[in-house]
Amino acid sequence: MAKNNMDILLGNILGSAAISPDNKTVEQTPETKPIPKQEKRSVKAERKEQLDNSWRHFSFICSRELVDKVQAIAYKEGFTIRAFMEYVMKQGIEAYEAKHGKARKVKSKSINDVM
Repeated sequence: MAKNNMDILLGNILGSAAISPDNKTVEQTPETKPIPKQEKRSVKAERKEQLDNSWRHFSFICSRELVDKVQAIAYKEGFTIRAFMEYVMKQGIEAYEAKHGKARKVKSKSINDVM
């Protein structure tokens, strides 16, 4: 089990195909009873709903040099790329807000306002 988790962690850090623990097959011990499929779906649906409320997927394209450096730093220091990128973005936003004031999402105009 620990080796599976390490393989997943290294795969994500080193940029291989994204593998999450949910995608890995883990052998069940004889003591564990399999959960009916209907319960599995509801638990996953609840988990997804909880994640959707507090996190959003955000991706962007950047140079290979930056990607390699981010992966190297995260691997060397022992934290995730997501945690590193979140920290760096927070630092950048704090610097921006110190100079320009609080950043707020601008409400877009409706089509009727424009046309």
